[in-house]
Amino acid sequence: MKHKQFDQITVVGAGLMGHGIALEFALQGFNVCLHSRSEKSLENGLARIQNTLAKMEKMEMITSEEVKPALSRIRLSSILEKAVSNVDIVFESVYENLDIKQHVFQLLDQHCPKYSILASNTSTFVPSQLASKTKRPDKVIVTHYINPPYLIPLVEIVPSTYTSNKTIVATQNLLSSIGKRPIVLQREVPGFVASRLQAALLREALWLVEN
Repeated sequence: MKHKQFDQITVVGAGLMGHGIALEFALQGFNVCLHSRSEKSLENGLARIQNTLAKMEKMEMITSEEVKPALSRIRLSSILEKAVSNVDIVFESVYENLDIKQHVFQLLDQHCPKYSILASNTSTFVPSQLASKTKRPDKVIVTHYINPPYLIPLVEIVPSTYTSNKTIVATQNLLSSIGKRPIVLQREVPGFVASRLQAALLREALWLVEN
């Protein structure tokens, strides 16, 4: 069910995770702007969305009647200022590079409305590293999706010490409203929960192979 507090959502990054996040919100009735720096990247992102919707329909996860309305709710933009001009929440999903992400958050802080929540899909960097580049650290939060985001219900919500409780609750309620099962970490820990568990399993697997 669409959460009334969020009328406009923007996803920055049209790659593996970004297109999936945009797709899920569009299926749930939200207007979504998908942003990337190049038209080619946006074309690839839209093609991925169309292919995924076709697969979901074939697997009877959605009906044919849901496909066109979902696609109609997705707007593409290569101009960041236009993509975030009236946004309620932004989900950043660009390369796992701290310099790039910090630059994106600086730009988002400049061009988003003052009320906008700035969320990152990072699995590597803690939110304070991104909040430090903005003038709204109370509205910066991590929402770490698990791939593929439209199938896996888990989302790790990671606030910094600066993130307001209002931002935490609003983000949690939004994700819950589309069927996600968010968990809220009580403090910043690099790697969060899912990635640390994956790393532990990988270490054990490598030990078994070696021995």
